[in-house]
Amino acid sequence: MRGATRRLAALGVLLAAAGITFSIESLVPPLLSFAPYVKIGLANCFVLFVIVCFGARDAFFFVLAKNLLTALFAGFFALPFNLAGSLCAYLAMAGLYNAFFPRISLISVSIAGAIVCNIARTGVAAAVMEAPSLFVQLPAVCAVSVAAGIIIGVLTTFSIKHLPERLTKFE
Repeated sequence: MRGATRRLAALGVLLAAAGITFSIESLVPPLLSFAPYVKIGLANCFVLFVIVCFGARDAFFFVLAKNLLTALFAGFFALPFNLAGSLCAYLAMAGLYNAFFPRISLISVSIAGAIVCNIARTGVAAAVMEAPSLFVQLPAVCAVSVAAGIIIGVLTTFSIKHLPERLTKFE
């Protein structure tokens, strides 16, 4: 039971950190003025970390909890954007990680997650605003996504490599 309690406590701390990171990032002006829903998504560092250290099952529940928690900060109007992006990023990252890691790097996994996340968010924006013309933004959105994915992948790789093993091994 001690292991399960330690695991749950660690996930709780990571969830709190993801919520704080999301809150701080929401104070930063949009990266693209024509697509204000596009962000770096630094809280996804925690999602990728949970996929690697805890597994896809725990990461799925982590993503759901993260979105409900951050909806309290950002307002529930942002939930469809955030949930669509997070779930799509989770599916891409967990799938690629489980199928191809270590043949592909965490940076590649993160880039794929970031691209899929922002495509999903663009899709939600197009649906909510009834403006399919928003898909014209996808090349710029994907370029920002690649940069964001690199940042998130590097941060996550650095965290996993340099944190003490007792903080990264929860099996």
